[in-house]
Amino acid sequence: MILVKLREGQGSHQLQQFGNNAGCGTGNYAKAFVDMGVGQITILDASTGMLEKAKSKLADYMARGVVKEAIEAKMPPIPFPDESFDAVVFNLVLNHLDIDNPAFPNSVKTLKESVRILRPDGLIIISTVLTTTVSRIQWFSQLNMEITNRYNASVMPSLEQFEQMFEDAGIKCIQKINTLGADIIKNYYNLDDILDESLRAPRPYWTFATKEEVADVVQKVKALKAKGEYEKWVKEHDLTSTTGVVTIFFCKPN
Repeated sequence: MILVKLREGQGSHQLQQFGNNAGCGTGNYAKAFVDMGVGQITILDASTGMLEKAKSKLADYMARGVVKEAIEAKMPPIPFPDESFDAVVFNLVLNHLDIDNPAFPNSVKTLKESVRILRPDGLIIISTVLTTTVSRIQWFSQLNMEITNRYNASVMPSLEQFEQMFEDAGIKCIQKINTLGADIIKNYYNLDDILDESLRAPRPYWTFATKEEVADVVQKVKALKAKGEYEKWVKEHDLTSTTGVVTIFFCKPN
């Protein structure tokens, strides 16, 4: 999570002074916010390892007070007083809060918490990968739809489920956009990674596959490679450059 606080008298469209990043990961996006002119932010993550990497990456910013705090906490709740920030950024984090629970209660509670800590006219920014993107846009998830359907059902909210979450949390989406291209996903076009168990293992998607399903995918890839058709197949099934991977919601309290 990235939490953003602005200079007094500024509107939420002028991210110049303070911020908070929830589910900050290793700090890449927090660094980007600062480099784009956000004067001060707070970052939050539930993972000690992720937070330590973020703190190392942002050490200079923390020394200068640009990154105000780096807090280890599991959401919900969000451990800040009422009306503390002008923007809250959830970067690819809400889908991790409610595994195998299609009502997404923790996500709704967390969004309600973001409303609580927002100042008047505050902004909630949520990035995610939608189920339709996983099943129709990304090339690797079309190699075995049984894995993909299981992954989507367990982890990824659909657009309709996000809209229900927003309604339950008392917020409204004022704009949503898709980012074109797959540059945001590290090693996305390393096509042979699928054949290497050590490279598959860190990716959450493959934890939903049985050994038999992994073997089926590996065999399919090897067969395509043997025919010299693997790269062509990927190009035909990858629509990220025209449809996008990440969806971003810009929301405000009702």
